[in-house]
Amino acid sequence: MKIAIPKVFQTAEHSEEIEPTEFEEKWGKVLAEFKLQDHEWLKQLYEKRQMWIPAYFRDSFLCGIMRTTSRSESENNFYTKFTNPHLTLVEFYMRFESALDSQRHTQGQFDNDSKHKHPECKTSFALEKHASKIYTVSVFYDFQEELEIGCFQCGLEEYKKENGFEIFTIREGCRIRKFGVSFNPANLDSKCMCKMFERLGIPCRHMVWVWKAKMIEYIPDAYVLNRWTSLATKTLIFDLEGNILEGNEEDLTDLVKNLKGLRLNLEAKKSSNNHENNGSPSKATDIELLIGATLPTEIVVKPPKISKNKGTGVHIPGTGSDKRLKGNKEKAIEQSQKKKKLCRGCGELGYHDIRNCPHKVKENCKL
Repeated sequence: MKIAIPKVFQTAEHSEEIEPTEFEEKWGKVLAEFKLQDHEWLKQLYEKRQMWIPAYFRDSFLCGIMRTTSRSESENNFYTKFTNPHLTLVEFYMRFESALDSQRHTQGQFDNDSKHKHPECKTSFALEKHASKIYTVSVFYDFQEELEIGCFQCGLEEYKKENGFEIFTIREGCRIRKFGVSFNPANLDSKCMCKMFERLGIPCRHMVWVWKAKMIEYIPDAYVLNRWTSLATKTLIFDLEGNILEGNEEDLTDLVKNLKGLRLNLEAKKSSNNHENNGSPSKATDIELLIGATLPTEIVVKPPKISKNKGTGVHIPGTGSDKRLKGNKEKAIEQSQKKKKLCRGCGELGYHDIRNCPHKVKENCKL
């Protein structure tokens, strides 16, 4: 799809940076160009535009949800390596478990690399070094791409101050679109009109340019989401003694309720077991009545049947012939390697004798 769109829609602009007003303007131009103002289906789509046009929810944290189609195709490709349509239910379950184990192993490797290894930096900027220490490997590579573009392809178009904020207008390479970044020197608060951080949780290239220009050597804490860090899986665990020490009465009350519930369940199970032992039919008895068979008192384990490896040629009594079946091709090769003999019945050279002479068989058939 990514390769096909530039070929089919050469003049189309696919971007998550379009504003709602800009979308409505271009939507009207498309309808006017192709004379689709009265198209009912397009009218219905336009009425629901806030549900499917990214311009209307650019500032919503989607966490990569817009890539669900590619992720679904990737998952399908992954599971087809382990399964096929001809598997039984048991085989499918076992292979599905193997696929999950493979994913868990890969995830474990990524977690280990993120905790104990730092990816290689491409620049000498302190921002990149800081990102390599806090982010996971995959998120760091996304940030590294933004940092490279921000440092080497972006430049300042305009600068001004308004109400204690510094407003930077950033240009990006040869693009016509300009991006405004507001920066508060007091608390390092930064906002970009591209809304990438609000959408994905990763600082954009324009914010990185401003931080670099202001000589900031680390990513501000407000722009480091815990879910993208290498320590995201580490959580605090409070035990009973810790709750008593801190005086968390609510947690202790919940704990007491849970313990009382466990006690009631244990007492109920104990009373039900005593009731079964006092003459009521047990579960094993109900199963025997259902299937019409009783559990044998003695189980005799007999030795297994004697087996042989395929092609050994060792004859075992009661197992049939010890010779394997030969194919027509193998029979023809063996026949061609034999020497021809003179048949006394027909006087010809061949692979037969007077006992199985074909001419003799024909004479017998005539008689």
